[in-house]
Amino acid sequence: MRKHSRTPETGDDRVGTPQQQAALKSGWNAGTAAGPAATGAITVVEGSSFCISSSSGDVLPDMTQGLFYQDTRILSCWCLRVNGLPLEPLLPRVMEPYHALFVGRVRSAPGRADSPLVVERDRLVGAGLREDLTVRNFSARPAECVLELRVESDFADLFDVKIGQTVPAVPSVRRVQGDELLLEAVRHRWRRGILVHGRGAEVDEDRLRFHALIPARGTWSTNVIVTPLVEQRLPPDRFVAAVSASDLEAARRHRAWGQSAPRLDLANEEIAFVLRRSHEDLGSLRIFDPVHPGRAVVAAGAPWFMALFGRDSLLTAYMSLPIDPSLAVGTLQTLAELQGSQVNPETEEEPGRILHEVRMGVAAGAALGEPVQKDEFTCMSCFLVHHRSQLAREDNGRRYCSECEG
Repeated sequence: MRKHSRTPETGDDRVGTPQQQAALKSGWNAGTAAGPAATGAITVVEGSSFCISSSSGDVLPDMTQGLFYQDTRILSCWCLRVNGLPLEPLLPRVMEPYHALFVGRVRSAPGRADSPLVVERDRLVGAGLREDLTVRNFSARPAECVLELRVESDFADLFDVKIGQTVPAVPSVRRVQGDELLLEAVRHRWRRGILVHGRGAEVDEDRLRFHALIPARGTWSTNVIVTPLVEQRLPPDRFVAAVSASDLEAARRHRAWGQSAPRLDLANEEIAFVLRRSHEDLGSLRIFDPVHPGRAVVAAGAPWFMALFGRDSLLTAYMSLPIDPSLAVGTLQTLAELQGSQVNPETEEEPGRILHEVRMGVAAGAALGEPVQKDEFTCMSCFLVHHRSQLAREDNGRRYCSECEG
């Protein structure tokens, strides 16, 4: 993981080291407002990955939208057209934090008052994206249509996208490999790419095309999978078409989190709803380390701060002790492993100091002069010790303390 240095909290870009000035100029400031994501934008989150799209499911170019993996936008355009036209979007539905369903009606052909075709885009986000496409024909006659899915990626750093900064184009590779499309580029010395596979698709260098024949009152379906590449390596937890949504690891974790929720018996249903929703939101902010899949930490916030923040994660885990002590365990173990071990004036690292933020984007190292950086801040080492002692005092947390010590 690459960790970037903290941005000085000031508008004067002459303050701080040259690396900090570069970070400030590039907009690396938690207080910087995000650019427009379009009215009615839908966000789907799983771990540090997330996708922001319009209500139709399209990821529109030139907007603060996209599919993000390891703090890099791996899809900057993901637009579906049926018979050359966009769908008429109906109400989208977020099924789970990582799962959304977009429904749209196919626009009517010339000379027809209405269209009998409805398209469903069933989207899952994680180590990439899986989208199951289904066309439903409500007519008593067979129908056919052509679906085109336009694919673009600028591999921009998350923070550049967040502030709406124009990202300069870099030389890229576009190659059709059988039934797959490869997009790849090197930005800030880091090679990122995606593989796009569509079952039964005709693949061009910028789109996938499907010819669908839908029986009377029947359906036609396929699926498209986007797999990220980091330095030409595939993630071990990438999507496969054969695994159903309910069998995904994200689904199992979500069910287990829901089952662990405290039982509420309140006369005021509004308060009960707020508490249930808060528990669901807290669960959606968890990040799991692939090296330690049973260890969870809490991100600072969705969508732009789905990353480990030392102070935020400690405070959230501390306040969550009565609900689930495992969050405190994961946070303590992870931050302890990443504590400062040397003196580095540029990053303010010192032995025992706790990191401020972990980032993995393509610009996280380049803007700061080296690929690996820590951001430290004072006083949190004492809080880390207090956090551990508080966990030991909790009735439902004592059994976790041995894990922290291990």
